[in-house]
Amino acid sequence: MLDSQGDQELIFDRFAGPRQFLTALHLRASVDDSAWATAPRGALYVTDGTNDTVDTVTGTFAPGAMYASVTPCDSSSAPATCPGPGFPANYLATVSMKTGGLTRVPTTGPVLRTKGMIFVR
Repeated sequence: MLDSQGDQELIFDRFAGPRQFLTALHLRASVDDSAWATAPRGALYVTDGTNDTVDTVTGTFAPGAMYASVTPCDSSSAPATCPGPGFPANYLATVSMKTGGLTRVPTTGPVLRTKGMIFVR
């Protein structure tokens, strides 16, 4: 899976027998990176390229759910001054694999400026 951040899509490489094809899931905002939770307890480790840090998100996770760093200001349609109206600061969300909907996950601590994300249990 790859994210096409500016196009607000996730692109999946699928295999069907000997054939390989791509599918795209259109999202409601751009995402920089994502990870699937594999257990109800664990941590998301998130790299912050702006501050040169690794942030940790802990709590209860939904196993099998995709968590993503939503980056509205990195969308191709974002205004030059961002965050701004209609383009909030980055946030963590779960992704609906059926609709591309993004549901904000409440967090405390620094704003996520994700360049990489992994779930570890």
